Amino acid sequence: MLLALPVLLATTTAGIFSSTAPSADQRATQVMGRADGYVSTSDPAATDALARDLAQKVPGLELLPVTGNPAFPVWAKDRTVDVHYQDADWSQPVVQGKYRLIRGHFPSKPGEIAIGTALAEELRLGLGDSLPYRWAKESPAKIVGLVQNPLAHQGSDYLAAAGQLRAWPKTGADTTNVMPSDYGLLLSGAPEAVGSAQALITERQLLLETRSGIANGRSMVEREPGLLLAPGVIVLGVVASGAFTLRMRRIRSEFAHLSALGFSDKALRTSAMWGALQASLVAVPLGWVLGTAISAAARPTLPELTQRDISPYDPLLSDGLVTVLLSLLVSVLTAAFATRYPTGTPARARTRVTPRETARRRPTAAPVLAGLGALLLALASAILSGDLAAWSAVAGVAVLSAAVLTQAPRVLRLLAHLGDRSFSGRIALRAFARDPRRPVSAVAVGTVSIAVAVGVLGTLSSIAAQERATYVGSRHLGQVEALLYAGTPPQDVEEALSAALPKGTSIVRGTTVTDQQALTKANTPALAEGWSVAPRPGSGSEGRLQPIQIVNDAQTFEALTGRQWTDGERAALQNGRVLALSPDYLAGDRVTLAVPVGAEKYDTSRKAAGVLVEQAVDDTTRSRAVAYVSASAVRAWGGVPVDYSVIATTGDQAPPAELDGKLAKALEPVNILMSDVRIERGPEGPTPTLWYIMLALALAALAATLGIVVASSAAELRPDLVRLHRLGIAPRVIRRVVVWQSLAIAVLAVLLGVAAGTGLVAARVWPFGAPVVLDWTAVGSLVAATLVLGCFYGAIASPRRLGNALYRAET
Repeated sequence: MLLALPVLLATTTAGIFSSTAPSADQRATQVMGRADGYVSTSDPAATDALARDLAQKVPGLELLPVTGNPAFPVWAKDRTVDVHYQDADWSQPVVQGKYRLIRGHFPSKPGEIAIGTALAEELRLGLGDSLPYRWAKESPAKIVGLVQNPLAHQGSDYLAAAGQLRAWPKTGADTTNVMPSDYGLLLSGAPEAVGSAQALITERQLLLETRSGIANGRSMVEREPGLLLAPGVIVLGVVASGAFTLRMRRIRSEFAHLSALGFSDKALRTSAMWGALQASLVAVPLGWVLGTAISAAARPTLPELTQRDISPYDPLLSDGLVTVLLSLLVSVLTAAFATRYPTGTPARARTRVTPRETARRRPTAAPVLAGLGALLLALASAILSGDLAAWSAVAGVAVLSAAVLTQAPRVLRLLAHLGDRSFSGRIALRAFARDPRRPVSAVAVGTVSIAVAVGVLGTLSSIAAQERATYVGSRHLGQVEALLYAGTPPQDVEEALSAALPKGTSIVRGTTVTDQQALTKANTPALAEGWSVAPRPGSGSEGRLQPIQIVNDAQTFEALTGRQWTDGERAALQNGRVLALSPDYLAGDRVTLAVPVGAEKYDTSRKAAGVLVEQAVDDTTRSRAVAYVSASAVRAWGGVPVDYSVIATTGDQAPPAELDGKLAKALEPVNILMSDVRIERGPEGPTPTLWYIMLALALAALAATLGIVVASSAAELRPDLVRLHRLGIAPRVIRRVVVWQSLAIAVLAVLLGVAAGTGLVAARVWPFGAPVVLDWTAVGSLVAATLVLGCFYGAIASPRRLGNALYRAET
């Protein structure tokens, strides 16, 4: 069972991964249906010109326009929601496969739409209902079909007939917000025609996506799921070594009797090796077969977990064969290591050999391993960063952990002295001290399982923390910004946000500088062309506008920078000086203003007194504006302050998902759409469904491995329990002996596993400058589960009918 378990888990993990990771054909079909290539632009005129050019110069090429929009606003009875829009001639075979028709039919004429089943369920819509474009409520679109995206079952899809987006207005009467749209062409034809089209598209500095390009864009693990089998072979080596060591106590006893009868050590070792090979020949293929069967049986449930179609079944035959062969080799090698000198010198030979010094030699494994681990860590420190340093550090931590495991017998002897207060604990721990091979092997197996689980948890948490710590956006994490593109008065938006957000939430206005001429030209004040700071010559940013932000009070300053202003910064703003956030944009002690005069030209003749911030600001602050100034200073320049947004700082770095619905209901009455609301959640954690599945498999490995190890260790304890039973010890005390031993194994495995797992996390992320972050709630749950499982396994492994069971075990 111990040998079959790692192979089973590795095969199951690889099989599930190959099922949940989209195949190259599935990914290509999602992008281009049955076409051979896809090219897109953001300009419909450019797409039409490209289509005409391809039709003239590349004969035999089939072209089909497809228009899409990732944030298309539709009116859902009482509020606006964003959907993923696409229109095309859905009767053409080239687009088949992009969507699966569930009910009804695809839209074939203007005014007909098909929506995703998830969107229909959320909004409680069906065939015959309407879901109109936000700016065309007077001509609602009728739902004629329900569809499903094969790789995104919960997607908010909205399909229309060809040309529908161009027929609808891009903007509404109460807003000037222009939606970003994607105008594409699907290409289908012979390889020669597609190659000629690609050359022509490249000349226009556009990108043609092809099926081969999509397949090559996958990661190595996605292309080769068999790589996931490799860790199983490595874990098998540790487990196999522990398994054979667990059995060596009885094997050595039997070999001692055979050796006394005259059998040679070589013959006995060959016998042990052959037994190990026989066990491997049964366990390893059995593990692969069961793992393949489990992954195949799990396939019907995976679409519900991943919310997408699964890949075609791949039994991993070639990879599985390699795994079986490598596992057999590893098992035999570990058996050879575990069965060295099974009996020592035979009895007949001992009578002819002069006795040697009886003093035990100092073990050399610990210092050698410690030195090797220190050398690997020093090498990682010398390399400092990169994958090579990370893997050197990981290897160093693994070797140092192995060095610590060599000292486990001393720890067990120390525990034996500490266990004298309890009779059952004293019996259990002193049994460990007499023969530490069995508990040490069990602790080693549990340590590896826990270290792997903690390593996975810690690495994911550290990567997520690093991404959030280094995230640079246009606003700080946890902030909500409502853009005033619809011309809504900012005070109305402030009142709506105050009603939707918790009491005490800081709400300020985002204000910039413009002039009366720009205000007259703009449809809404928020889109008036603003003033900026001219880049300093030689700074490398001469072609980039440097926005100015108006700050009048401490609350606005803190919302924009994330810190309080200093006395010097407050005085500079109140005295009409420009507070520059970066020294790159200063020319001496003067700041050059760039005032737009039309046709992308700017007047840079005006200069203002500037001063640097007294404390540093982060990149997110600088990405929003290059300088702060007060409203009174702006008016002194002849400019006009204009509010373009309302900013609320929630204080929560990860605003909950339900906040979107609350904001939609609060802001829709004041004519602010969710497409004009920015909720800064930052990068999401790297824990998709697949990682949860793999983590669950790691925890299953821990539970199963610990259970088998404790049961095997308890089985080896039976002779001692027989002697205790014959001495008249109470059955409950004898059962507690097994529980004490199981708990001791679990405690040592937890301590060493958590320490090794933390070291692995640090070694993996430290060379890249990432912080070491552990989810202590998850780690605590893992530790608690391990200790509870240790006690539980000890309780069920203890014999029930002591007399009969123990006598049978002894005989």
